[in-house]
Amino acid sequence: MHAESLKKINAKFSMIQCSFMMSFSAIVGFSVVLLKSRNFNSSEIGIILAVECVASVFSQTFLGNFADKHKKIPLKWILLVIIVLSFIINTVLMFIPSEFFITMFIFVMIGMTEYSATGLINALAIQFVNRGIPVNFGLARGLGSLAYAVGGFFIGKVVTAKGPESILVIHAVFLIIMIISICIFDKPDSIPGIANTHKEHHEKNDSVWRMLAANKKLLYFLTAMILTFISHGMLANFLPQIVEHVGGNSGDYGTAMSLAALSEIPTMVCFSFFMKKTTSGKLVMLSFLFFFVKSVLFIFSNNIYFIFAFQMLQILGYGLFVPASVYYVNEIVAENEKIRGQSLVTVASMGIGITIGNLLGGWILDLQGVPVMLIVSTVFSFLGFVIVFLSIGKKKTA
Repeated sequence: MHAESLKKINAKFSMIQCSFMMSFSAIVGFSVVLLKSRNFNSSEIGIILAVECVASVFSQTFLGNFADKHKKIPLKWILLVIIVLSFIINTVLMFIPSEFFITMFIFVMIGMTEYSATGLINALAIQFVNRGIPVNFGLARGLGSLAYAVGGFFIGKVVTAKGPESILVIHAVFLIIMIISICIFDKPDSIPGIANTHKEHHEKNDSVWRMLAANKKLLYFLTAMILTFISHGMLANFLPQIVEHVGGNSGDYGTAMSLAALSEIPTMVCFSFFMKKTTSGKLVMLSFLFFFVKSVLFIFSNNIYFIFAFQMLQILGYGLFVPASVYYVNEIVAENEKIRGQSLVTVASMGIGITIGNLLGGWILDLQGVPVMLIVSTVFSFLGFVIVFLSIGKKKTA
């Protein structure tokens, strides 16, 4: 394949990652700020965000199965449909009243669209990788983190100046950019020289439950992710309360978000180099260790500068987890389970794990406050690390 063609594919994939991460920084990163401005308390916010994540579990499982079973439908068009739906839902959210069940329903719809997009975007790149085209997933995702950081910093300043409702306008703009990016992205079969290199696989597509029962490595990995992302969900979604606890404000929250996202970039950009030196499994274990270390250090944060510093531990935490998990799962699942495998990563982390983290975090905040929530977060991240450490080194899938 010509180097120029590869550059164009990488550039277009990077556009999708960047526009998605900017939209995600708005509707996910600032959802707590938006909901607090509409007079919801921490428990109500936790319930709304938890139900949103539960909805995403079902939608991602369905979309992963659908995409694996309907190979003739280009993955980019499935992605396009759900992002257009997200844009429509965002527009509706601008005009609805601050009523609990209506707001929860709208956020459920957002969960079923934008959360579901993560696994599909990862699968877009894996389609090319599995056909011998070395799409630089780490670079694209690193640029996505840069976009998230810039978006988070920009949104934090705008929210401070214009108010939380401006989040929805910014989110809509980023979604429009993403829609355009998806439309111009290439389909694998449209690239000269690779249309006939992909072998068709006709193995039976078993249910997700049978897939997990037959692949213990995947099952253990997903379990570890759920536990770790309960912790991650508490630290990420209730970061505004953590920042406020140490004396910060909305602007400081935007800065903390940006620092975390910026710290991910070097790891993601250099990920292809790391893969040449070690295995995706070992990189996954290292990322889980840093999730745990970050949660421990958050307990001892007593001013905003500690928060800023510890947010940057994402360089080897979430920043390493994202590309390492994509490659690790691609290695341990069967050919006819690739898209479902990527979807299950998002289901376990952004779906089940974040759901429990939202519910538990909101409940603990209302009853006990930030310090207790940070301790509970650390317990879950420790359990996740232990499971992944004990299971990922196994040589064979049970």
